[in-house]
Amino acid sequence: MAGSFCLTDRGNAANEDFVQAAGSYGIVIDGASDLAGDPLFAGRFATNAQWLARSVGAATCAALDAGARVEEALAGAVSLAREELEAAAGAPLAEMDPLAVPSATLALAVVGEDAVELYGLGDSPMVALMRDGSLVVSTDDVLEGLDARAVALMSERDPGLALTGPERRRLVDDVVRAHRLLRNTVGGYWSLDPTGAALEHLRRLSLPREAVASVAGMSDGFWRAFASSGPAAFGVADPATELACLTPGRARDILARLRGFEAADPDLRRFPRLKRSDDASLFWLDLHKTGRA
Repeated sequence: MAGSFCLTDRGNAANEDFVQAAGSYGIVIDGASDLAGDPLFAGRFATNAQWLARSVGAATCAALDAGARVEEALAGAVSLAREELEAAAGAPLAEMDPLAVPSATLALAVVGEDAVELYGLGDSPMVALMRDGSLVVSTDDVLEGLDARAVALMSERDPGLALTGPERRRLVDDVVRAHRLLRNTVGGYWSLDPTGAALEHLRRLSLPREAVASVAGMSDGFWRAFASSGPAAFGVADPATELACLTPGRARDILARLRGFEAADPDLRRFPRLKRSDDASLFWLDLHKTGRA
């Protein structure tokens, strides 16, 4: 589709993101790195989070391409993932260690005849650039707040020694695990996982099509290039300026600058964060050039 594209870049040992821009939609699914359990799909996927993101992403896209509604596409994809996970684990989902059940964030934009619908779970932001120059950002403030608390505690617990980045991260392993157990609970946060529990809590924002110039969805690993506050905010580029006329080349330039900042701060001190680098994925849809549904 002219004027629209997607890209992904590995920031960890394995890229656990899924991204696609096709026709009148774009999707990012960012798998959450496993905290427990062994890979159940060795030979096909490096981690269970990678399996979840890519299997649910591919099935969702196939359903959308066939004309399914968003809710139907996601529910069907998650149901298939649950069946596959339970078969691989040899146990019902309810009996599995919650920390071993993979999860992911979701950012999905669908361009319709009269509206642009934004759907989300977790902290993979979606950003709509409006024709008046303003930005509309949809993300999960709860999950971002939990990450910010973990990052703050990492600094508080630092004994003042010359610790490496991984050593500093281990100071808050207990906090990260406790936060993960808040997934899909009342008072916690909602995240895509094989239970499907979060699907009735999808964030949904409807914007008038004629008011939107472009829309981007990204994993938090790419958003850190744009963010100017919060955990892992590098402020490499201004989103309002870039999203007006983004190109694959410009997106890769932004990513290269981000990777340079990350590499120059391996101890996580100048830019406090939980990971030195993170998988970075982005889709961008130009509403001037997308065809009507």
